[in-house]
Amino acid sequence: MVRHITDNDGRQWQVTLSGRRTQYVRDELSLTFKASDGERRYVRYRPSGPVAPELAFNAVSVTMLVRLLASSQPEWTSPEGIRGPA
Repeated sequence: MVRHITDNDGRQWQVTLSGRRTQYVRDELSLTFKASDGERRYVRYRPSGPVAPELAFNAVSVTMLVRLLASSQPEWTSPEGIRGPA
């Protein structure tokens, strides 16, 4: 599922589950933020509610997603951003 947010600067972002599993499989979600210019940022989030990733992702408020974006890291510094050979 894709969610859309607008950051404090008015920039549009798509937010999805990254699909990458962390060592804390049931306690942590990895989220991908993608801007319209192709910039990607990643953050890990520990939900306090539902355990299923999709349910936990749907339970995150837009305000929390904007906060998570502010604390996210650029693609080149994140394990989620590492891509294999093309």
